[in-house]
Amino acid sequence: MAVRTRAAQGKDVATSATAMRILDAAKRILSESGYSKLTLQAIEEESGEYRALVAYYFGSKQGLIDAIIDSLMDAEDQVLRERLEEIEEPGQRVRTLIDEQRQISADWRGFRAFYELLPHIMRDDRLREVLAADYAKSRELDRQTLAAGRAGGTARGRAGGGKDLDRLAALSVAIVEGLAVQYAADQEHFDHEGTYRLWEDMVLAYLWEKPQT
Repeated sequence: MAVRTRAAQGKDVATSATAMRILDAAKRILSESGYSKLTLQAIEEESGEYRALVAYYFGSKQGLIDAIIDSLMDAEDQVLRERLEEIEEPGQRVRTLIDEQRQISADWRGFRAFYELLPHIMRDDRLREVLAADYAKSRELDRQTLAAGRAGGTARGRAGGGKDLDRLAALSVAIVEGLAVQYAADQEHFDHEGTYRLWEDMVLAYLWEKPQT
């Protein structure tokens, strides 16, 4: 999947197989070995590409980290956009949103790279801005989907204002990561599927008077 990132000097990382190999290698290192092992040497060995190409495509190791953050966030949203483009019925669009969230949070191994980066993001003002921008895009995608669902609901379901949809979109984004952590911690006992069924019922009940069948 092509992923647009903040590449150096306007280079289009999405169209470069070399850059994508570097990016994917860096994410694997983060996921499997942790942030401390994310060195230029490790990236070179994992990707099979010269370490100088990190600077060529991403400007620096810091630029590569920016690209990883963008990639981890945008890849999930892009899959959802592609699925939603094929659906017109508002209720089904909302269900598709929640189904995609369920699949994302079930892939708890995929969250390892993100959680390895998160402590460093929180200590870095610039990285927090990068993450904030990515979260804003995710919230807007969820908001648009939920707004379409509300438009298909009852008069009472449409009564809330835009701020309510903003808050519901924020909860929608938060649900994915929160349930992913709980599922990763206790896959044997945590009712991941059941929790998402309840979340779907709650969202539909909020958008409409009652869930539609």
